Amino acid sequence: MLPFLRPYRKWGRVSGEQVAARFRDPALAEVFRALWPPEMNFFFLIATMARMSDHRDGYPLGGSLPMARNVEQRYLELGGELRYRARVEKILVEPGPDGDRAVGVRLIDGTEELADVVVSAADGHATIFGMLGGRYVGDTFAKIYQSGTTFPALLFLGIGIDGTLEGYEPAISGLSLLFAEPLVAGSLSRERFTLHPYTHDPHMAPEGGTAMTVMIEADPDYWCDLRDTDRERYRAEKQRVADAVIAELERRWPGVSRRVEMVDVATPATTVRYTGNWKGSFEGWLATPEYASGELPRTLPGLGGFYMVGHWVAPGGGLPSGVMTARQVQQLICRADGVELRAGVPSP
Repeated sequence: MLPFLRPYRKWGRVSGEQVAARFRDPALAEVFRALWPPEMNFFFLIATMARMSDHRDGYPLGGSLPMARNVEQRYLELGGELRYRARVEKILVEPGPDGDRAVGVRLIDGTEELADVVVSAADGHATIFGMLGGRYVGDTFAKIYQSGTTFPALLFLGIGIDGTLEGYEPAISGLSLLFAEPLVAGSLSRERFTLHPYTHDPHMAPEGGTAMTVMIEADPDYWCDLRDTDRERYRAEKQRVADAVIAELERRWPGVSRRVEMVDVATPATTVRYTGNWKGSFEGWLATPEYASGELPRTLPGLGGFYMVGHWVAPGGGLPSGVMTARQVQQLICRADGVELRAGVPSP
């Protein structure tokens, strides 16, 4: 990393918004605001684009599920066990001669599972302030949970059509498209949405069809409150969003609305329901200039036998952060146990 220290110091201290503001051409400035969350440090964008240009970054065919299944398969091959639909309510802690230590977990059905080491890949806020009762926060996490910036909450649509989108050329980040009229929901009014047609991935749709996703920044409080208080209106609002997006697709590709075979709308309430992610964020902390290094502690002060992994300890998020932080924690556990970390390539 030493050759990149000088550009890192220069561009890691400014945000995408600050760079966009330097352009005299308003259209070019808007492009840079749409490329990436504008609060992120600009070096993050430069490094990502450079790795893609150098063919060292790529897209996993089939999306995130095969990646997760590969990790699952390797874990099972090594003798691990998995239990799904078993939400953790509390991390069990006991005092000891060297201080408090995590000794297991309690599930929502009351079952307790004891362990030598507890590793949380769950939502960071739920882990620190919920499962551990806020007793081991520490200065670093107290600061970021007070002033840090999360990735936004999203309206996330899955759309399946018969056929293809005529004239569309695959792009790594899809297309940033304008609504004819701003989409207003709760406190947010959005003029743009991001469309990802997966024409490059044969695993995403049946032969002859095209799967697409749409991302729109959303107001998490509005959608979560609506789901809790008025389910009928909540469903109607989801349909309104779907209709607005399909109308824009029809405006750009006449006739496409007649070829729509499925639409699924997930809201920030859906994200909270399935992941528990704080504020409905889809990817944890943004790598802002203040947190340009992308590093947060993997442990909590005053608590032994406990580690955290995932995008709540790696600003910038993304699927790779889950795997990389888990590997780092494996190294820490091995070091604490006085053993050498041994990694092998699984057989095909």
